[in-house]
Amino acid sequence: MTTLGMDTEAGLAASGELDAGSQKIAELATRLDSALHGFDWTGTDADRTLDAWRQTGKPSLDTTVTQLASMALLIRQEAQAQDTASGEGATSAGGGGAVGSAQPQGFLGKVGQFLTDRISAAYDGIKRTLGHEVGLLGKVVDVLTGREDHSVSEIAASALLTVGSAAGTVANIVTGKDQHWFGEGTGVAGTPSVVADKAGGLYSPALARPTDLGSLMQGVTDSYQVGKNPDAEGGDVRITRVDNGNGPAYVVSIPGTENWSPTAGAEPRDLSANLALVAGDPTAAAQSVRAAMDAAGIPPGSPVMLVGHSQGGIIAAQLASDPAFVQQYGVTNILTYGAPIDHMQLAPGVEALQVQHRFDVVPRLDLGGVDLHGVNPNSHVTGVTLPSPGGVFGVVANHDHTAYINSVREAMASDGESGRILRDYQSTLAPFLVTPTGSATAIDVPVTRRP
Repeated sequence: MTTLGMDTEAGLAASGELDAGSQKIAELATRLDSALHGFDWTGTDADRTLDAWRQTGKPSLDTTVTQLASMALLIRQEAQAQDTASGEGATSAGGGGAVGSAQPQGFLGKVGQFLTDRISAAYDGIKRTLGHEVGLLGKVVDVLTGREDHSVSEIAASALLTVGSAAGTVANIVTGKDQHWFGEGTGVAGTPSVVADKAGGLYSPALARPTDLGSLMQGVTDSYQVGKNPDAEGGDVRITRVDNGNGPAYVVSIPGTENWSPTAGAEPRDLSANLALVAGDPTAAAQSVRAAMDAAGIPPGSPVMLVGHSQGGIIAAQLASDPAFVQQYGVTNILTYGAPIDHMQLAPGVEALQVQHRFDVVPRLDLGGVDLHGVNPNSHVTGVTLPSPGGVFGVVANHDHTAYINSVREAMASDGESGRILRDYQSTLAPFLVTPTGSATAIDVPVTRRP
């Protein structure tokens, strides 16, 4: 139907979406209420949690349900009135009458579209916020009921995701468009490209043959460089195939954060992923690494090593914490540096080395992995703390991935305890270190996030 104001078909569709969203939130509130009252739990903690739910959590969800239903009704009534008015205008005699009614109808249409855009954007933000809030409440309930002792950092990251996405809802309302603050999506991999033996330009670094820990870390630095290409969407994961005559082994090089915007865009390794990874939630960043490994065609049972800096290290540890993933892809080793992974429980059979500079604040953002009882149940990972190249206040220098390579090489050349630990770990990596008679090839796999 042709109208003089708002697109009534779109308006009715938006009204239906808001009604559906209202019903989903109502169902969610009912499920959460049942979950909180569905088990035996008494005491001060129980009373405090249930009171908070009754006084704040449940009423806020009920209010959202009512507001969305009211908005849906308002849009539906406006659309119906618009159709009626447009129909009467179309049957009026003379072109002058139709032209005379076009201006007010056009104004109402613009107002309707303005409201529709902001209601729709608000709904997207509210839905995302509720998803994070459910995750936060679930972790709190797990701890209070003794079901699982989540770390302090997991709970804090979940809280920040909830607050951040709520702020994103405000941004949605102001702009009338979903800004995707602290959202996720699907991590996907593109078509791999072969890495040359010689550099092909600024964004095509040559293959660094993995012969020691430093050159394994260089693969991550090179992947960072590939991902900086302004003509490419998303980021990069470099996968190196090593064959010393006993079958291939694979090194998966995972860079860290490459986008600090709260908006979840094409680059999967961003601020949103940082918080979600620490919270223990699924992320497009981790999914994209898995997709890159699939794109590389890694045969089942081949030894796989994950090497990651900063967020890349968190991704490596999260993937290596999944026994099914470890078994499917044959993960035997991980190496992380500048990465907060103390709160993660690695799957059996995975040998890990965690490297950090003494004054690098990033690997300490998980607060040492302690839970609410002040205990770190995951303290079994071998760790090495090295001198900080930037001193006490050199925040950037202490976290720099190239500085970590230099620090590791210096330590390995020394007679200290850190050098011994690094050399001992390197001695277990024979499948991943190419010998003079072995071969090493690599591919770069572009990775992106899809909504």
